[in-house]
Amino acid sequence: MRPIFISYRREDTEGQAGRLFESLREVFGEHTVFMDVATIEPGADFRRAIETNIDKCAVLLALIGRTWLTVTDREGKRRIDNPNDFVRLETSSALKRDVTVIPVLVQGATMPQEADLPAEIKDLAYRNAFELTHARWDSDVELLIRTLRTRAVDAPGEPASAATPHAIPSPNANAGKGHARMWTIGGAVAAVALMGAVVLKISGSAHEAKANPAILASEPVPATTASTPGNQAGKGDQMVSKKALQRAAHDRGACVKPFVWRQAQPRDKVCVTPDTQSRILAENRAASDNRMPNGGAYGPDTCKQGFVWRAAFDGDTVCVTPESRQMTADDNMLGARRIVPLPQ
Repeated sequence: MRPIFISYRREDTEGQAGRLFESLREVFGEHTVFMDVATIEPGADFRRAIETNIDKCAVLLALIGRTWLTVTDREGKRRIDNPNDFVRLETSSALKRDVTVIPVLVQGATMPQEADLPAEIKDLAYRNAFELTHARWDSDVELLIRTLRTRAVDAPGEPASAATPHAIPSPNANAGKGHARMWTIGGAVAAVALMGAVVLKISGSAHEAKANPAILASEPVPATTASTPGNQAGKGDQMVSKKALQRAAHDRGACVKPFVWRQAQPRDKVCVTPDTQSRILAENRAASDNRMPNGGAYGPDTCKQGFVWRAAFDGDTVCVTPESRQMTADDNMLGARRIVPLPQ
C-alpha cells in the first residue's frame, strides 16, 4: 500500500500525533506511516522535501487541535499565514496533488472555516473530518484504520509498495491469476489486522508486562481463505503464526496497554504511561525556559538553579526538576518490562 502522512503542529497536537503514529504503524508497518519532517537532511530544501514525501503518499491525515489555526510566531503573527509554514506547505502540497486529505479533529476541535484559511488550502474546509476522542480513542482509531485500508491501497497499474506483501505472479500464470492476487492481498490484510489485535489485546500491570495466555496459542492462522485456482489443494496457502506476530511486535518495541512510547526524542521507544508521555513532551517544549539565558559552566545547556539535565538518553540536556529526572531514570529501568513479551 502507499504511505500515510501525518501532518500536525508540535505546539498543538504533538501528543496525539505520536499516539496515532504508534497505533497506525502497528497495523500498517513501520515504513508505511510518516510523521513530520524530522528526517529531512541538513542543507536540504525543506519545501522540495515536503513535496517529494507528499507525492508518494495516498493519504494525508491533518491533525487539528484547538490551537491549530491560532498558533503564532515570535512576532505574534499566525503561523498558518506564513507561506513557509510546514503545516501549510504539507496541506497545500497534498491538495495540489489530489492526495486524499482527511482532517482529524482532536481535543474537541472544530473544523476551520474557509474564510480563516490561506487561499491555497481553503479546500480543506470542505473535506469531511474524522474525530478522535480521548475517551473512545481505541474504537475511533479502529474506524479510521478501516477508512485508511480503502484509501491507501495501491492504485491500479502502479508497483506494489515494498512495505506491504502482495501476491507473487506464478511463472505459469493463467486466466485465474487475478483472483489469486485478490485472495493473497486479502490474506495479507487479515494478517496485518491480526498483528494489530495481538498488540492491542496484550495487557500488563503498572510495572511488569504479562501476556494473555489466549494470545500465545501456537496454532497457525491461515493468511488465505481459499486455494488459488489451478493449484493443488493447500498449495499457495500462507500460514502466519500468532507467535511470529507477537515476536514481531516485541522486536519493534511495541508497548503493552496502557503504556505508550515516551518520545523524549524521535524514535524514543521507552514505554511509559500516557501521563508521563505528556509530561515529557511538556518538558521538551519548556526546555529553553529552564536554561540560563546567557549560558554558564556547561555552556548554553546550563540549567537554572534548581534544575538538572533529564538524561532520558545519552546527550539529553533538557532541564527538569530533580524529581522528574529520577522518574525518568525509573522509566528507563522499567521500560523493557513494558513491551510486548516474547512468546513462550
